[in-house]
Amino acid sequence: MVAPALLALALGALGVVAVPAPPEGPLVSLSASDAVVRMPFKVTCSISRAVPATNVTITANNHTWPVTLSQDGHQATAEVTVTEKGSVQLGCTVHAGSRKLQTNATVQVSYVPVPLLNVTHTAKAGTELRGQCSLPPGAVSDIRVKVAATGHGVLVDFKKPPVTFSLLVTEEDAGGRLVVTCEAKMPPDPLRTKSQQIHVLVKPWLDMELCPPQQNWTEGQDGILNCSAKGTPEPQVSCSKDGNFLAPGISHPINRAHAGTYLCRATNDLGTAERNVTVWVQYVDSVPLLPVLLGTLLPLVAVVILGYLLYGKGKKGEYRLWKRHRRPDAQPLRPQGDSAAAPNGSAAP
Repeated sequence: MVAPALLALALGALGVVAVPAPPEGPLVSLSASDAVVRMPFKVTCSISRAVPATNVTITANNHTWPVTLSQDGHQATAEVTVTEKGSVQLGCTVHAGSRKLQTNATVQVSYVPVPLLNVTHTAKAGTELRGQCSLPPGAVSDIRVKVAATGHGVLVDFKKPPVTFSLLVTEEDAGGRLVVTCEAKMPPDPLRTKSQQIHVLVKPWLDMELCPPQQNWTEGQDGILNCSAKGTPEPQVSCSKDGNFLAPGISHPINRAHAGTYLCRATNDLGTAERNVTVWVQYVDSVPLLPVLLGTLLPLVAVVILGYLLYGKGKKGEYRLWKRHRRPDAQPLRPQGDSAAAPNGSAAP
């Protein structure tokens, strides 16, 4: 007796949900493919073991469609077209030996297809991004499309397709924030959308916050040269002074030789940005105490001695002069208190 075949019915190439069938039947896979009125869509029946194409039948609303078998004989595909929207019953029948294995699925057919969005995946900041939103061939002419982008609002309101659009890409769009979406609608059918995330490239730049132009360090401590850059792809930053490189963002033991102006460069695939960063190193010289004291006190002692000598010499010269020119009746000055002074200041006899 031939073992039962494992069947799977798949519509299109979108998400698949596996649903187990009763034990005596095959497994069934359903998919939410884009089944549109008057537009061909694919129905695929997967089989666990190879069978001839003549043994496989694919139907849609009880109408049999031509089958194409894959080279390995495990997949049978048919292109199906329906003329009215609503539920469509799909079926796959496989004759395996003396057994007839069958599985069924239901899909919803709409007049509105998933729109076609033609736009690049990558854009540079500061450039204009252009694209087009359209519908597959054979779509109903009453369908309208709209284009919008995150951070930029509606670019084209609902109009008859195809429509073209453009927007100026900015640095704020970097980091995966820019998504362009095309919507197709024809009430009362459900809205269909197609989105594309735009990878935004940004030249490197160095700002005051991430790379301060003036930085202070202290000798004997560890210091970090703070300098990082913005940009996409992420820029590589290097800093150098007099041909000597100092890696930014890494702790280094600091000495006064680190003082000076460094040229910092940030580079990515789009270019290079530069900035001068001046580093000030604070330090204190240790001066011996004895030389300082000697250098301060010796001049002071010399001044005192010289002043004393000059003062004493002046007193002696004054005494000799008095002695040489004194009057006969002159008397040496007496200390105050020995006699009363005369009204003119001379001593009383």
